[in-house]
Amino acid sequence: MISRLAVAANLWLLMTVLPAQAQQPSAIVELSGLVDRPMTLTIDSLRAMTAQTGGPVDIVSSSGQVRKTIRSYRGVLLRDLLDRARIQLPNQKEKGKYYVVARGTDGYAVVFAHNELFNNPTGKQVFVLYAENDQPITTDGAFVLLTTDDTITGARHVKWLNRIEVRKVE
Repeated sequence: MISRLAVAANLWLLMTVLPAQAQQPSAIVELSGLVDRPMTLTIDSLRAMTAQTGGPVDIVSSSGQVRKTIRSYRGVLLRDLLDRARIQLPNQKEKGKYYVVARGTDGYAVVFAHNELFNNPTGKQVFVLYAENDQPITTDGAFVLLTTDDTITGARHVKWLNRIEVRKVE
C-alpha cells in the first residue's frame, strides 16, 4: 500500500520539479533532419539574418480566449532558415511528403507541411522569434515559434523552442 507521504512526495515532484525541468530555455535551436546544412542557431546568428518585424498579435487559445498579446516581435521566417539549411529534395514531385516539426524543451511540438510553408501564404507568417515587445524573450525561453495568420494562434505557438526537424513521410 502506498503511504500518504509517498503520494504527497510524488505530487510535489509532478507539480514543481518536472515542469521546471521541462521548461528550460535553450540558448540554441538545432535545425536538422533531411537538410544539407544542419544549423545551430543562436540569438546572435538570428540577429545577423534578415529580420522580420510585426505586431500586434494575440495568442488565442482553442476556446477563443486571448492568453497573451505581443505588441511587437522580431524574428526570422522559418522558411528562410529552411532555405539556408537546404532541404534534401531529390525528387521535386515528392514535396508533399516533406514536413517540418518544431519542438520546445517542454515537449510541445507542432507540424508544418512543406507545401504549407513554401506554396501557401502561411509560409510568410511563420517566424522564429528572438524578441517580443522590443525586448529579448525571457519568460517563454530565448526562442519562440509563432504563426501569425492562424485563427487559433496558440495552437502553433511553440515556447522554449529548441529544435526544428525536416522529415519525410514514408
